[in-house]
Amino acid sequence: MTAQEKLTALRAWMAERKLDVVMIPRGDVFQGEEVPLSDDRLNYISGFTGSAGIALISADHAALFSDGRYTIQMQQQIGEGWTSHTQPEESIEGWLKENCPVGTLGIDGTLITLSGWRGLQSKLPQTISLKALHDNPIDAIWSDRPSAPTEPAWTYPDVYAGQTRTDKIKAVLAKMGDADLLLISSPEALCWLLNIRGNELEFTPFYRAFAILGRDGSVTIFTDQTRLHAIDNTNLKIAPEGDLISYLAELREVIIAIDPGNCPFALASLVEGKSVEVTNPIIGLKARKNETEINGFRTAHCRDAVAMVRFLSWLDHTAGNGLRETEAGDKLQQFREEVTDFISPSFATICGSGPNGAIVHYRAVEGEDAPLAQDTLCLIDSGGQYMDATTDITRTVVIGTPSNAMRHDFTQVLKAHIALDQAVFPKGTTGVQLDAITRAPLWAAGMDFAHGTGHGVGCCLGVHEGPANISKRGAVPIEAGMVLSNEPGFYITGGYGIRIENLIIAMPHPDHNDHLYFEHVTLVPMDRRLIDVELLTSSERAWVNAYHLEVREKIGADIAALNDEEVSSWFDQATQPI
Repeated sequence: MTAQEKLTALRAWMAERKLDVVMIPRGDVFQGEEVPLSDDRLNYISGFTGSAGIALISADHAALFSDGRYTIQMQQQIGEGWTSHTQPEESIEGWLKENCPVGTLGIDGTLITLSGWRGLQSKLPQTISLKALHDNPIDAIWSDRPSAPTEPAWTYPDVYAGQTRTDKIKAVLAKMGDADLLLISSPEALCWLLNIRGNELEFTPFYRAFAILGRDGSVTIFTDQTRLHAIDNTNLKIAPEGDLISYLAELREVIIAIDPGNCPFALASLVEGKSVEVTNPIIGLKARKNETEINGFRTAHCRDAVAMVRFLSWLDHTAGNGLRETEAGDKLQQFREEVTDFISPSFATICGSGPNGAIVHYRAVEGEDAPLAQDTLCLIDSGGQYMDATTDITRTVVIGTPSNAMRHDFTQVLKAHIALDQAVFPKGTTGVQLDAITRAPLWAAGMDFAHGTGHGVGCCLGVHEGPANISKRGAVPIEAGMVLSNEPGFYITGGYGIRIENLIIAMPHPDHNDHLYFEHVTLVPMDRRLIDVELLTSSERAWVNAYHLEVREKIGADIAALNDEEVSSWFDQATQPI
């Protein structure tokens, strides 16, 4: 069907059910950032491929909402009959008041969390009623919907996890309070708890299933039993996926803990009156990496850095000869695929030349991508999933000769990056406080960026992980062992984008017991050609030189072992003092 035919069919479905508006979120039943093709309903109806978004469709309007990362992308991808709106500047409730002030708003009850339902309901005008749908409006018209994933789970070895399944279950039980059961509605929580992974998604090694943890330490997984044949069944009970609803509905004389932040409203409704709401204790335990995981991040980033150095050397010698964005992204993936313990990219590589670099989550499409233009900037944001860690790195490089404005803007972003990297802060400090520290150098120069400064990162799990982040909404305290990104940026629509991203680990300060500091584990040179040394303080200049010396010391031998004179020469030049 064409885009307009899809809207027509959806509106006919709505009319039959007397719905005035339907809401189509990006997430699936597991509320995931990455969803399989079979669950990418927002893309099907709107054409939008971003990782976050919501559509509102009425008889007369079709509106797409997302955040500042996707402002330009929304405008480029939506078709006739659609409008795009950037949150939080524009709100869903504001749009409804203007375009559908009276009526019924329907949403699939499995695709919105309990917290999301309550938040939406509290903001809606009293003239709009919210209705949980038992069937999905997109599924009803999606005749060629792809099949759901059927790949089996695989064991994540304890040598990488640093803890056995039994030890993890004991740690969670100790934090369950008075609850008899815990509903595990997050795939990453389930994978961490059981030391398993999966291949259902292109970039994230999740095995997606709901599960129940019992007070006796048993875990009941609701899934196809044949998909678990390759993993250890210790502590496991397996039930058909379709039995979850009846299981929850029939619970008697027990208290089940649910996390309103990721439990679907439809499931939460089944246990109303016999549930207690908690933040899933697995989330915090998973975020605080153990010593084995921290060492895994260090070693994986060294291997990943070698792939990045090979790529950046190749890029310097190849760009300017008609090289296109997708070709650069493919070459980077080729280098990563040669790295020991590589599993997959951790997300779709962003390679944006010139104006495309200003699209924060730009995705180049073969045949529609741009050549890497001379005398402009190229922003490459990429990462890998490895057995021992997940990586995420952004480097902005010049193709040709940079302008003074490019060097000025890059250096201001670098100053912001250094500010966070060097932060020493008391325990209990939240992400919003660190966000301000990072942005201060940019603010002083009259600059800013619309996205967050940093996100949590999983260990061979999601490249974006809670509960902590460094942003204007980062209310969770940063704790020792948390791995986060440090990625300030600056973007000029129609001009270029700049972002510098390393991964950092919060560590106990050696001299102050009540303070933390950050250890950076990303070890890839920054483009010295873009640094205006005159704008750096002596401390910032010393940081750059110390960083490049550290890169030399930690991966120099691995670069030399490549026996590639071109790469070695590039690496030597890229890590010289400024």
